[in-house]
Amino acid sequence: MKQRLISLPSAWVCLLLIIFASLEIENAKAQDFSVRSFRALPNDITAYIAPVRDLNDEACALIKVVGDPDFVFSSPLGIVKRQNEVGEIWLYLPAGSVMITIKHPQWGVMRDYRFSVPLESRMTYELWLTPPLDYRRPQEMPALSPHPYPLDTCLHAVKSLPEPAPLRPSRPRERLQGLLMLNAGIHSDRPSAGIRLALMRRHGAYLLAQTDFHSTPHTQGECDRYGTLSNGETPYYTGQTEEGRWMVMAGGIHRIAGDFCLYEGLGYGQRLLAWEQSEGLWTRNTYYTYQGICAEIGGLYRFYRIAVSAGVMTIQGKYWEAAIGIGWHF
Repeated sequence: MKQRLISLPSAWVCLLLIIFASLEIENAKAQDFSVRSFRALPNDITAYIAPVRDLNDEACALIKVVGDPDFVFSSPLGIVKRQNEVGEIWLYLPAGSVMITIKHPQWGVMRDYRFSVPLESRMTYELWLTPPLDYRRPQEMPALSPHPYPLDTCLHAVKSLPEPAPLRPSRPRERLQGLLMLNAGIHSDRPSAGIRLALMRRHGAYLLAQTDFHSTPHTQGECDRYGTLSNGETPYYTGQTEEGRWMVMAGGIHRIAGDFCLYEGLGYGQRLLAWEQSEGLWTRNTYYTYQGICAEIGGLYRFYRIAVSAGVMTIQGKYWEAAIGIGWHF
């Protein structure tokens, strides 16, 4: 029986098909991974309720990376912490980071991938990494179909579409915190003391009561700066004086950056000064007596559970004293 021989053209066609398929396979293997998406997760409070702090004691941002666990990451500001979770990788980066370098032992390196926005403290983000085409499962392969319109027409239509404005991710709502502080006023007459109580999230309100725990004696009549009474007479004075002051204020407190806060308040205050006459009577010196609107402004810093503050207080803008405080926030 004669063997049926394959024709020479058919053999060359088979050989060319095999070579072409091998080249396509090698080309697919050479394809690198890509970033599918990067977005903020404003409803994810993982970075807020369990913050990881950097070397400056500021809470980090959290990136949840969805991708192969063999990925390695680095950034100009450093990776504070890496945590492998089920199906994703958690990366804690310092606030203000703008780019990251992504490496894989088989798929290559993506250097200096830039985020759409600088990372914010206590904010959670999602970074989705797509593997090369040959690594994807069949259902993940993109479906290709001929387009009914010419390619240049499609590109012109895409270029003519307006670009959407970048959306700033909404900030997660901070939990309510309390603040209890002992406040001290510093003045040449005598120091004063008070209590400050505040409730705040990113912004809040507070109450302050301050006094020198000293009251002036009962006065009869008033005198001016030089001791002259309202009737024009100037009695003899013993040189003994009595001074007393108190202030009650309410105001706002605001977290500006990290754990640094500013506060400002208004209220009512009084500072009385009395001079003793030689007959034992006390006269109020109206020149050195102030009563009416009082105000304060200052800064506050929180670390761990301790809070310290420094500011200035005034009554009618005429009487001034420095103020410092220390307390506990919870």
